[in-house]
Amino acid sequence: MKTLIVFAHPGPARHNHQVLEDVKKWHEEKNLEYELLDLYAMKYDPILKTEELYTHGNRNVSEQNKEIQKKISKTDKLIFIYPVWWNNMPAILKGFFDRVFTPRFAFKFRKVIGNFTAPRALLKGKKAAIFISSNSPRLVFWIILGDRARKVVSHDTLRFSGIKSRVWQLSRAEKPMDAEELKRTQNLVNRGLKWLYR
Repeated sequence: MKTLIVFAHPGPARHNHQVLEDVKKWHEEKNLEYELLDLYAMKYDPILKTEELYTHGNRNVSEQNKEIQKKISKTDKLIFIYPVWWNNMPAILKGFFDRVFTPRFAFKFRKVIGNFTAPRALLKGKKAAIFISSNSPRLVFWIILGDRARKVVSHDTLRFSGIKSRVWQLSRAEKPMDAEELKRTQNLVNRGLKWLYR
């Protein structure tokens, strides 16, 4: 069963790319299969189309996104790697969730009492390791920004869909990728992947 890696960073090879390289190397050393979805390299279109707007009763899912849904269905392990911009994920990843984690695939609503409905998660039994990077210190994220950047994917999206997840944050990612930073990144990846595979 292949682990699915979703990578969302358009820039030059620095911290996020190093995380990706360490993730790939870890899998290769352990002879574990993975598949990479590099959203920028794929030129993934994040814009939700009118015919996909499920809040208005539209249910269309593009062929590309149906294929991605199949890949998610076939795995029990996912990895997300992305930077934090404006205390959130990049727009391309937000569009990925909008277009792929659709009703009847990731969740569905069911009537509970009268017209009151409650969501039911459809992706239970899966785990996701989330690796994020930011230039801000961890303390700023926690005290000033309320830890929203860590929660928006893990709590608001993945947990809503039934996926158990944890976040590993590489703070102060503006530092150059010297030997110390390489070691710090490798340790972060090792901790995250050990949790994912235990």
